[in-house]
Amino acid sequence: MGIYAIQTSEKDLQPSEVIEVYHNLWKIEESFRIMKTTLEVRPIFHWTEKRIRGHFVLCFLSFLMIRTLEILLKEEGFSINKIREALNSLTVTKFRIKDETVYLKNKPEALANIIMRRLKMKPLANITSEKELAL
Repeated sequence: MGIYAIQTSEKDLQPSEVIEVYHNLWKIEESFRIMKTTLEVRPIFHWTEKRIRGHFVLCFLSFLMIRTLEILLKEEGFSINKIREALNSLTVTKFRIKDETVYLKNKPEALANIIMRRLKMKPLANITSEKELAL
């Protein structure tokens, strides 16, 4: 049998609430693990406040997106790494035909198509001109 103690500065919480908050810390720890490993968020050398804030916002939006996709795909049980691989498969090849630049959609993973449908995003046409992308 063991015992443990939890100390808090929150005086308005009931003991059961303190324990519940403590038991939910794993979610925060898991979030940091995802940001460091899956999203590969690492310290970047920025010197201005504007760039530091911009970097933080991009990292946070990436994390928010991956968590949202994780919730949307919860029933299928896809891991965060599988979701990331699927998103990375959404690529195009740029080339020129005569004087026009066009993009050829590469074949994405099946999960990428599921993600697009869940997000209600219209898939890119197989061949898209640069002019069409600018619209």
